[in-house]
Amino acid sequence: MSTATVKRFKWFWPDQDIEQEQWLRAMALQGLHLKSLNLLQFWSFEQGAPADIVYRVDFSNEAIKPAYRQLLEDAGWKEALQFCGWQYWRTQAVNGRAPEIFSDAASKGAKFTRLLGLIVVVSVPSMLLIMSPSKNAGFGQLSWPLLVLTGAALLTNMVSLVRLGARVLRLRREQH
Repeated sequence: MSTATVKRFKWFWPDQDIEQEQWLRAMALQGLHLKSLNLLQFWSFEQGAPADIVYRVDFSNEAIKPAYRQLLEDAGWKEALQFCGWQYWRTQAVNGRAPEIFSDAASKGAKFTRLLGLIVVVSVPSMLLIMSPSKNAGFGQLSWPLLVLTGAALLTNMVSLVRLGARVLRLRREQH
C-alpha cells in the first residue's frame, strides 16, 4: 500500500527556525510527515497517522560528520531531511514536551552566524555583477528575466542578512 504525498507552499525566512518547527509539528499532528522540500519552499509530506512529532532545524556542516549524527541519534533524534545545508531532525514528543537540540543561546547564535557567512559568500558575486561599471558586465550583459531573477535573489539575501543579524544580536543579548 502506497502512502499519499501532500504538497504545501509555506515561505520561511532563514531566521524562522522556531516557526518552521512549530508548523512541522502541527502538520504531523494532522498526519502529514515531512518528506522533502524544494528551493521555492514547496514542502512535501507523507500522509499517515497523526502523531506528536517534534522537529528541530539545524544549519551546520557538522551534520554530515558521523560523531555529530551519532550524538543526535543517541539522543533519540532521526534525520528527516537534509536540504541545502539545512538538517531537519525529528523525534516523538514525550508527554507533550518538545526536547531541544540547542539548549543555549550561544549554540543557537553559532548556527545563524554560519548561515550569515554562507549568504554573504553567495551574495557577493551577484552584487559585483550588478554593480559593475563596465558596459561588458553588469546590467548591460543581463537579459531582463535574468536581471529580475538576480535582483530578486539579491534582495532576498539582503533581507535574510538583516533578519539573521538581528536574530544573532538578540541571542547574544540573551547570553549576558
